[in-house]
Amino acid sequence: MRASAAFPRAAYCVLYVAPIAVAVSFNLAYAYWLLSGVAVAVLVIWLWNLGAWHRLTAFVMNGATSFANLLLAASLYVQGVGFNAQFFYHLDGETFAIARQAYSLVFFGAWVYWLGLCVVPLLLGWRKASLGTRYVPRRFIALAGVAAIGAYAPLLSLATLVLASDDPQTMAREPGTRPVEIDREALADPKSLVLIFAESLEATYSRGDIFGADFTPRLTALANKGANFEDMREVNNTGSTITGMVGAMCALPLRSPMPWEHVNTLLPNVETPLPGEACLGDVLAAHGYRTVFMGGAPLEFAGKGKFLAAHGFAERHGASDLLPLLEDPDYRSGWGIHDDTLFEFALRRLEALADGSSPFALTLLTLDTHHPSGLPSGSCPDRSREASDMEFAIRCSDRLLSGFIDDVRSRYDNVVVALFSDHLAHRNELFGTLDSHGNSRRLRFSVWGPDVDPIRVARTGTHYDVMPTILDFLGFENWMKHGLGASLLRADSPWFDLDKKTTATITQHLPDIRLEMNSEVVFEANGPTIEIDGHRIVATNEGLALIDAVFGMKFDEKGIFVGFRDGESADDFLHETSDGIWVGVSTNERFNGRFVDGESTKLALFGGCFDETGLIAEPLWWRERLDVSALMGGCVSTDRD
Repeated sequence: MRASAAFPRAAYCVLYVAPIAVAVSFNLAYAYWLLSGVAVAVLVIWLWNLGAWHRLTAFVMNGATSFANLLLAASLYVQGVGFNAQFFYHLDGETFAIARQAYSLVFFGAWVYWLGLCVVPLLLGWRKASLGTRYVPRRFIALAGVAAIGAYAPLLSLATLVLASDDPQTMAREPGTRPVEIDREALADPKSLVLIFAESLEATYSRGDIFGADFTPRLTALANKGANFEDMREVNNTGSTITGMVGAMCALPLRSPMPWEHVNTLLPNVETPLPGEACLGDVLAAHGYRTVFMGGAPLEFAGKGKFLAAHGFAERHGASDLLPLLEDPDYRSGWGIHDDTLFEFALRRLEALADGSSPFALTLLTLDTHHPSGLPSGSCPDRSREASDMEFAIRCSDRLLSGFIDDVRSRYDNVVVALFSDHLAHRNELFGTLDSHGNSRRLRFSVWGPDVDPIRVARTGTHYDVMPTILDFLGFENWMKHGLGASLLRADSPWFDLDKKTTATITQHLPDIRLEMNSEVVFEANGPTIEIDGHRIVATNEGLALIDAVFGMKFDEKGIFVGFRDGESADDFLHETSDGIWVGVSTNERFNGRFVDGESTKLALFGGCFDETGLIAEPLWWRERLDVSALMGGCVSTDRD
């Protein structure tokens, strides 16, 4: 009996530590995580055997810690490191959808594992602990439990991330509130700019000593004809596309005060991202440049379009603008426009820009080298059998990028061309090799121009040095040092010499708004947007279009804005709306069906408060305006009853 009773407990322990053991076996984690995992599993068993309410504690501890194990294992697998800001920034519905496609077996296997592990205690039906176990001093067990949790790797990883916010090199200057004021320089011969952000196309792919061959031979040859910066390093808060673009164009990091806050959701609804800060587009626009951005992905993702609009880019073209221009509507990737099509559109736009009337700046963002397997353009020749999907995508991008750069250089004389990888590659088919050479990985940064002699620059640089360096190539004199960066043609990067006295945290929040009595809330279905207190808020789901989702803004009984919530689950949204006054937009038919009988409502504009039965105040469905006095009066009086 004792042996048979011990078996399910041992089986549970093995199941619990399985993902930890896999991570440790691939040298992705320290062994103490495995030991602490065993201790937590034993603690769960001990609590379960005590019966009564202890079983609820055991059930919650089992589910929460095992889920945290999977999260940390996922971060280690995808990024090669533990929890960091970009991991939590991308922990959203869009990333889950991509993971479901890219890592389908691992994705669904992890969910099956976790759900199965959650119900294991219920199925085993363990009996009350034996006499010896029952009389183990609880104080001893409690101390052992505290020690186990204290050595618990996911908790330590999260604590390290939170504490790292005190590190001066994770900080940035406090953004100002005044408009950007730029003193114009007299440029004798203003050069135009073509800036290309190459999706995760790091310079490491050119290292034959690492991969056995140079995967980008054409770009390597081109780099030798211009200025090639050989020691560009990725630093904190620059490890994703939006943070990489902001870092490179503003010489400042983009971060929120809480690591679990979503940049993807925050930026679409800030009034002005980085207000008062001068970024590359601001400087160029102030000097008469015509500024254009073109990228194959949606502009709405992560608030990229709003950032560009706020910082000098008069024209912005994303997937919604470019997809209708395709001759073959089916020729696209899951992320958007293929790079060969993007370059074709860019060359057309350059023909119009290069009319000699004024200088221009065209910025491009590629997609084909996106992890995990790449999305190569169809115009590339058939690959060799031995090449992996990711290697083929890189070689294809090498061909397309070098061809585009050659075209620009041959057609336009007074144009500076800059190529920069937006960030280091995330987990992909070549990540094992990349990770094994982690200290040698470098970003790609090369510049060509009419007055650019071939030069190899060995100064250590970061994203923050890209803007001052590019402006130096364009002939600007007042921007050789800016933000956390400096022109690498003339100085070392100042980022590595930061101290706490010169830094503070950047914050990105929704504007301060409130519901004012005798005012109105104005809804606009096309968008959709909500206008409150003179501020227009975009209703989004994790920064993307509101499709089959709910977006709601919460106010207290005095009308002061408390926060917002968005998501695709109607039940989860309603569960979190037990108090407060809510104003929002829904395209979730299940949510809408709770309040309109017998109708299929695809778009709902609502305002009111909720209880267990649903929306208390009369919902607003098709009207465009809502009386705030009636809204607050109905909710506050109902709460008092």
